[in-house]
Amino acid sequence: MKNICSFIITLLALCSCTNENKSINQNAVSTAPIATIKKVSALSHKYFITTAEIDSKIQPIKNGTIQESLKKNTLVKLLNEVSQFRDTITIGKRKYIEPYEKVKVLSTGTETWVFGGALKSIYTSENDLTDPQSLQSFFSMVENQDPTELSSGKKVLDKLKELKSTDITTNDAMFFMAYNYVNRLARSSKAHGELIANYPWTLDDYNEIITGTMDMNQHPIGKILHENGLNLEGSLGDILVKSNIHVVDDVVGNDVSKSVQKYIEMLQLSEKSKIFDNDNISAPLTSVANQANLWSQFAADYPEFAHISNVNMKSNRLTQALLEGTKNTAAFDRASRVAKKEFRVIWNYVLKYYGETPLATEVRSHTKWLEGRDWKFPEEKHIH
Repeated sequence: MKNICSFIITLLALCSCTNENKSINQNAVSTAPIATIKKVSALSHKYFITTAEIDSKIQPIKNGTIQESLKKNTLVKLLNEVSQFRDTITIGKRKYIEPYEKVKVLSTGTETWVFGGALKSIYTSENDLTDPQSLQSFFSMVENQDPTELSSGKKVLDKLKELKSTDITTNDAMFFMAYNYVNRLARSSKAHGELIANYPWTLDDYNEIITGTMDMNQHPIGKILHENGLNLEGSLGDILVKSNIHVVDDVVGNDVSKSVQKYIEMLQLSEKSKIFDNDNISAPLTSVANQANLWSQFAADYPEFAHISNVNMKSNRLTQALLEGTKNTAAFDRASRVAKKEFRVIWNYVLKYYGETPLATEVRSHTKWLEGRDWKFPEEKHIH
C-alpha cells in the first residue's frame, strides 16, 4: 500500500511538472513574436494608406488583441518598427505573407500594429506631414476616378486646386498623386480612339505638334486635352497623347518643396531636349552628358526623394548611354576593341568640366575598367 501511494504521489508530481512546462511553452509561443520586433531605418517620414478594411492590433501576432477597425483608405505613418513574425492573410483575392508594421493613425493619433499586406505606400518625405486631412481627401477622390474617362483629369486637377495646402509636404504628395494620375489617363483614356483618330489633322497641325509650338488652348482637340492634364506628341502621321507636367505644375505653383521644384524643372528640360529616338542617341553627346550629370547629382543631393526610383532610372539610362552608347549608337568598335572618338571626347569633357561629381566618378571608373581589359584609346593624329 505504501508503494502504491508513493507511485501515485510521484505520478501527480510528474503531471504537475508537465502541465507547468506546457503552460510556459504556450506563453513562449504567443509572446515570441512580440519579442522579435526590429527597428528599421528612420531617415524619412513614410506615409501609407490601407488598401482594405483591416483590424489593427495591440500586439503584432496572429491572434493579437484587436485595437480598432480601420476603414479602407485610412492614412497612417510608419513608426519604423516591424515584426519578424509574418502572417498569411488574404485581401481581396490575393494572399499576402507579410510582417506587421507599427503605425500611427493620423486621424486619431492611435499607435497600433497593422498587417503589412494591407498597406500601400503613398508618400515619403524628409519632413513631417501637418495636413493629413487634405491628403486623405485627395487620395480618396483620386482612387474613385476612372482613368478611361478623359474628363476625370480635370476633376483631379480641380480637386488639387481646391485642396492646395499651406503644408508643403502635403502639396508635394498631392502633386505626385495628380501627376501619376494624368500619366495613367494618358495610357488608359479613350482620347486616342475618340479624339485623335477621328480628327482631320493638317500638315500645319503635325508640324506644330512635332516642334512643340501648338497653342493647346486655341486648338479644339488641344484645349480638351490641356484642361485634363494632357498634351500631344508625335511625328507625321503618328500622334500620341502624353501627360503634361506643365498643367499640374501650374496648379501647385511654387507651393512645393525645393526638391520637387527642381524635379519638375528637370522633367521639363527632358521634354525639350529629346535625347533618344527609340534606341538611337538623337541629341549631341554634350546634351547626354549634361542631363546625366543633372539627374545623377539630383539623386546624390536628395537620396530620400519620394520618387527616387524614377530619378535613378533616368540617371542610369543616361549614364549608361554616355558610357557604353546604345544598341544602335555604340560607344565601341567591339571587333577592334577601340573606343569611338566622339565618346572618348565626351568622357574627357566630363572629367574636365564636372570635377568630382557622381557622373565624373562613374566615367573615371569606367575608363579605368576598359583600360584594364585592353580597350584602345588611340591618340589623335595631327597632319602638318
